[in-house]
Amino acid sequence: MKNTTLLAMIVLVAASGMARADIQDRLFDFTDTYYRQNGIDPLLIAGRRQAVPPQAVADTPNFPFQRGVRALLTLPAYDDSGHEVFFTVMGGFAANAFVPDSSGARTKQTADSTFEYVFPKQGTNPIGLGAARQSVVLDLRHGFFSNDKLGIWTHVWVNYTPAALTTTEGQSALADLARRNGTDLDGTPLLTRVNDIDDLFKKGFVTKTQRPLSDPLHYSICPVIKDPRHGGIAPDQFLNFTRKADGTPLEPQFLADFLSLQTTGDFTH
Repeated sequence: MKNTTLLAMIVLVAASGMARADIQDRLFDFTDTYYRQNGIDPLLIAGRRQAVPPQAVADTPNFPFQRGVRALLTLPAYDDSGHEVFFTVMGGFAANAFVPDSSGARTKQTADSTFEYVFPKQGTNPIGLGAARQSVVLDLRHGFFSNDKLGIWTHVWVNYTPAALTTTEGQSALADLARRNGTDLDGTPLLTRVNDIDDLFKKGFVTKTQRPLSDPLHYSICPVIKDPRHGGIAPDQFLNFTRKADGTPLEPQFLADFLSLQTTGDFTH
């Protein structure tokens, strides 16, 4: 009986520790000190996330490098291989926000090779963030979770060229992708992998555009939830997903998995 009770206590403590570890994957803003230690002047972050619902709330941080601002806004993305991930936005900044020392230089080097691909709808601002035709692609290669401690990205806007839409070769390439990936809000193919983007770019079927280094939207602070299971997504978070004209999700697997993670602690599959 004593052994059974002891075993039950061990299992309970272990389960409690596991749950706590997953809750620690929730996304908080960083302290000013941590930003500076990692090469960014926090005073030069545009639109820095504050504890203002519904975007974020005040909460007790899990780690000393976190500020008491927990993100509620959650966005879906494809990683470089097309797998789904979830992230948030903590702010944006121009190149002058890098601290003028070795830490700033290292962080800039990382940011300049870590790309967040954005897909504006045709007929909207080709370097805008307000009207997307699909979810973004985040290139998580090169040790993102170990090397990019602030979750910093360079925005890259991807737009189809006339050659993609009007030439036989372009239309054939897009048809192949559409059969594999489905289509976006414009009826053009969903781009879900970095290799798809790079291949179209090499063929002249998409452009890759960055804003000037002086623009506060050149870089973004968008940390990714490392493990959204078992509490990594809190009950009060919400998903901002790409919607069709009737309000339904363009990419329904994102919403289905978000709700499943939020209520059951795991993906739907």
